[in-house]
Amino acid sequence: MEQDAIEFLEYLTLTKGLMNKSIKDYLDYYKLFDLSKVSSQEYCDKFIQDHRNNSVVRGMLLNLLQFRGMHKIIDLPPRKTGSPKIRIAREISKKEIDMLKDYLYSKSFKKGLIFELMYQGALRKVEVPTIKINSFRWARWMADMDQPCHLIVLGKRDKERVVLINPETAEKILNYYRKKLMFIELDDYERFANSPVLLFGNMKEHETYNLIKRSSIKCLGRDIRPHELRHCRATELEKMGVAIKDIKVYLGHSNLSTTEIYLHRNETESIENIQNIMTYSHTLKGRVS
Repeated sequence: MEQDAIEFLEYLTLTKGLMNKSIKDYLDYYKLFDLSKVSSQEYCDKFIQDHRNNSVVRGMLLNLLQFRGMHKIIDLPPRKTGSPKIRIAREISKKEIDMLKDYLYSKSFKKGLIFELMYQGALRKVEVPTIKINSFRWARWMADMDQPCHLIVLGKRDKERVVLINPETAEKILNYYRKKLMFIELDDYERFANSPVLLFGNMKEHETYNLIKRSSIKCLGRDIRPHELRHCRATELEKMGVAIKDIKVYLGHSNLSTTEIYLHRNETESIENIQNIMTYSHTLKGRVS
């Protein structure tokens, strides 16, 4: 270890009395720092920003400046404050949804089904691994197979919510898993419907995330995150005429303000909607008069 580093280590240990973990972290950044530029405000600012302005790099530099007696000459950039910046969800077209679904089904039934359930149910990535065969309300659906099938999922803090799965998708699940689990006879559907078997085995949350992200890059040339599917589904439901309060329940949100963030309103569409309402209102008024 060079003499400068040894002296800095002694300063951190004896003068500042820091713990071994902090000292080790500081020395890692110290090795990356160009000591010949320690008097440069521009270099110090850039060094901190290049390392994401985190508390460790700030701590190292502050101690180094104090050690060298330069802490009154060099000012550290402001700390990060407030909530972390939220990555904005991008719009996904219907064509992209269909392309990604077909791509995943071409890889395996399981992958295609994961995507369909995530999209139709606006599921969180953490909810997918919890789905069991008896999470579906099979008896209710089989009484009228033209209707969507109810799926009970465990959301945040193990709070249950109901989502709807298209009848075509429900039929795929019924046929595939009845054969896979050897519930061949239709009369035996009760034993099938009550099965506590996990739909996707021991799948982990991060596997769900990676499946969607990596597959979208290969299929669409851009990455799509599972949470963006929730945004897309929420916007689709609003365009279908579903009230925002109902969308809030469907997504499992506690606050309406959170749901509003999910709705991607196009300016042109909004103006057209308002125009249609005003035109309809004016027509009704003319008829009354």
